[in-house]
Amino acid sequence: MELLMMRVGIREEERTTISRFQSGLNLEIRHKVELLPYRDLNELVQLCYRVEHQLKRKTFRKDFTLSYSNSFKKEVPSSKPFPNEKEKEKDKTSQRTSSKETKTSDIKCFKCLRRGHIAS
Repeated sequence: MELLMMRVGIREEERTTISRFQSGLNLEIRHKVELLPYRDLNELVQLCYRVEHQLKRKTFRKDFTLSYSNSFKKEVPSSKPFPNEKEKEKDKTSQRTSSKETKTSDIKCFKCLRRGHIAS
């Protein structure tokens, strides 16, 4: 950072540079970095780098857990407490036909959560 400032020809106090750098940061990163101790501009840059990677890992975990939990949602039972005999017969026949007709689009891979194949 200091090397770039020397090449461009910017000369200012380190405190001024640090305050400018902090004002240009993402709000989440800025709030976390304000709580951490640093001695100079280089340490501040390294802290920001670490905090940014931590935030990226957290968002990746959240996205992964959301997609993982959505694939295992519970089925909601029907509003009728007890089905009639006719409905029971219909359910039995529909279950027989649906079990015979397993499509490849219905198969879901447990590893990548995509449809149409199974991880081996």
